Amino acid sequence: MSPDLALKQVDAYSFTDDYDDNLRLRVDGRFVVNGQGEKIRLKGVAFGNEVWANTRIPSQHHNEQDFIRLKQMGFNSIRFYLNYQTFESDSAPYVYHQSGWDWLDKNVQWAEKHGIYLVLNMHVPQGGFQSNGRGEALWDEPSNQQRLIKLWQAIAKRYKGHPNVAALDLLNEPVTTQSKQQWENLASELVTAIRQVNQQQMIFVERLLAVKGQWQIDEQQNFFKLDDPNIVYQYHFYEPMAFSHQQASWLRQYQVPATYPDPNRLKVIGSANWYGAQFDNPAISTDRDWQFVEGKKLQHLDPQVDLIYPALVSANNAGDSWFKQVAIKEYAPDGETVVREIEIDLSRQADWYFWSANQRGRTKHLSEAGEQLLKVSATTSDANSGSSQQFVVPKLDHYYQITGWIKTQGTGASSHVQLRLDFQDGVSDIVAWDKPLIERIIAPIEQWGEQQQVPLYLGEFGCIRGCFEQQRGGLQWVNDVLDVVDQYQTHFNFHSYHEDAFALYYGYGRLPTESNANQPLIELFKQRLAKP
Repeated sequence: MSPDLALKQVDAYSFTDDYDDNLRLRVDGRFVVNGQGEKIRLKGVAFGNEVWANTRIPSQHHNEQDFIRLKQMGFNSIRFYLNYQTFESDSAPYVYHQSGWDWLDKNVQWAEKHGIYLVLNMHVPQGGFQSNGRGEALWDEPSNQQRLIKLWQAIAKRYKGHPNVAALDLLNEPVTTQSKQQWENLASELVTAIRQVNQQQMIFVERLLAVKGQWQIDEQQNFFKLDDPNIVYQYHFYEPMAFSHQQASWLRQYQVPATYPDPNRLKVIGSANWYGAQFDNPAISTDRDWQFVEGKKLQHLDPQVDLIYPALVSANNAGDSWFKQVAIKEYAPDGETVVREIEIDLSRQADWYFWSANQRGRTKHLSEAGEQLLKVSATTSDANSGSSQQFVVPKLDHYYQITGWIKTQGTGASSHVQLRLDFQDGVSDIVAWDKPLIERIIAPIEQWGEQQQVPLYLGEFGCIRGCFEQQRGGLQWVNDVLDVVDQYQTHFNFHSYHEDAFALYYGYGRLPTESNANQPLIELFKQRLAKP
């Protein structure tokens, strides 16, 4: 079927045009207002709709009762996640499933009946889910972009003017393959296509999440402004990630439990970049039993270096390397007087990353005879395990030296095992895990909205189930985020309502019930949302 016929197909069903214009929302400068010009603040929660499981019609995610529950809690909106496969099959592009429209129609009717605004969000587009950087096909195959444009046109045409469809949220957490411009170009095309059939609804445009493997924030906070007066700009917030995503099954680097607040855990603010390393330290290329190794003393003379941190190198080693008792010594400018010695914790997996040039190899954190070890195995290229979370802020003219014990087994002629100091630049601040950290990260984002005189929407914030266990501080973190966004009167949406990991109600495969509720979190929202 052609794209034009697909749009005609949507005309088979439409809502009445007899709407109360006073309920319809629109952008007015920095604010969202209704038809009477009254300021409305969207306070919502996400309906995930099992989009990650590619469930076409998620009948066990929610029903009408859940709209009633949310209204009773004090929420007035839902960010409603969509998977393109609810409407369209890859084998038959532009042919839209009537069952998908029927399901969405029913949800729009429930929203209207119970006074809830919907923000329809394309969470999984043609080309793949974006957030984890696996949706390259959206950017590299033009046909996927055309299908996304036509699907949005169909949605926009079907719900044109409906006051409870508050906004069309174009794409969740875009991760492009080449540049920020790719997302700006596609967003502009989507807005143009939607406005051809629908002038009424607000459009939500999220800032760029990343460019393939690059997660830096630019001077515009990764936003761009489009030429349309009815756009709300969106950002997400989960910092510190090692807390909010602790033990997430899909993120290897955050497998250790964490608590909030924690004055001993620090977060680097800014776009920190790898700046260089101390490559000339002694290296091991043969099998050795435990051997104490001292790196060369390095004098800090480059003011561009903001941080120094440990890297444990095991390159081209098809066998195994073990490291223990790693420390960084700081010396006074005389190079002899020890100012301090920082012991490096090898046990907290969340603080360590593993990098290899060909993405092969693995690491393991071990405990033997009361000592913590880090093991690197089966590398066939340049490789190291580093801990940029355990850093030293260097002082000019001071000396720095890394020391520790190394054992190797199964090394080859080209193996290269050593202790190394790595450097980062681009750091603007270092803040402990507490409310000031949340304020520090959100402030420049909100400043962009103020400078551009546009409304902002915190489209996702939340923390995983483990954050609410064993007094780890999940409730405090949620409360602190709400305190910060309340200062700006920013629209917000909690992620999420019903799923296994981030939820008010846990558990896939069955409808929400009181038995699977995160009741303390629900009570917190009731208290917060009861305030004006």
